[in-house]
Amino acid sequence: MKRPGRVFGILLFAVGAGWASTATAQTPPDAPGFAVHIDDRLIDHSVGSTFVRQGRAVRVAASDLPSDARMRLDSAGLASHRLDDQDWRIQAPETPGVYPITLHNQASGQTRRLNLFVMQPFDPSQRAINGYRIGHYQPQPLHNLEVYEPPQALMPVAQADTDARLSPHFTIGQFLCHQQPGHWPKYLRLRSTLVAKLEAIVAALNRRGIAAQTLTVMSGYRTPQYNAAIGNTTTYSRHLFGGAADIYVDTNGDGRMDDLNGDGTVDVADARWLARLIDSLGEAKPRFVGGLSAYSANSAHGPFVHTDVRGVAARW
Repeated sequence: MKRPGRVFGILLFAVGAGWASTATAQTPPDAPGFAVHIDDRLIDHSVGSTFVRQGRAVRVAASDLPSDARMRLDSAGLASHRLDDQDWRIQAPETPGVYPITLHNQASGQTRRLNLFVMQPFDPSQRAINGYRIGHYQPQPLHNLEVYEPPQALMPVAQADTDARLSPHFTIGQFLCHQQPGHWPKYLRLRSTLVAKLEAIVAALNRRGIAAQTLTVMSGYRTPQYNAAIGNTTTYSRHLFGGAADIYVDTNGDGRMDDLNGDGTVDVADARWLARLIDSLGEAKPRFVGGLSAYSANSAHGPFVHTDVRGVAARW
């Protein structure tokens, strides 16, 4: 007999220590035996994460437990309070950074490893943080939509933390802005729904017989400063808010899009094939609805697809 689990509220992604972030990394095996919720979100992968501001609390709960389960939570550097035998309240510290959490079923030996990404406050009027150039966010959100509000917190990413897992197939380093290569820490804004959508794309590719271990993220988060520097005049680009990614599939590691449609040529038709696959995901999961476009190759890059989670369908 299994005990019902509680449901609470923020997304967390589990992070396995030592798992690599490259396209050649093997998918970590699912952790069977029990499920994990962070607040009211189910962590439905073996690896996961959440972003939280300093001093905020989250609740971590195990569920679908066998009757003989004996749960223990390890959270070095985090203050935690056990609410009952399967439920904890965890306080985010005042020091930003990456904090691992591990749930153990001591009866079975099964574990779930989680990463808490603690962000630091950000004043949108700031143009730089510790020498890292941010630029100018528009003070008013586009159409007064929450997804376009200037960020109130950013995640500092140290060079040593770039391999920290967001999900089974993605690390935080894959989404960093391509500016100031030698500057650390870098700063990042990222929406959990985007990572979940990219995981769904990998799963859909695998179902089609394409053994993708990740997606190449050409462009994830962009600071407003970098967005303007590359000639993008869109001041409300979803990249600025951590809700967009320019991606392609590269299973052979040659640095360009794979021949997804099997016609012997890598061109925009492969990007369109990938875009159609992504478009089908929104039909089943409305939270993945967003912008979508296939782009041709040019002298700087091969074909790729833009996808985002703006909440409404947009095509161009």
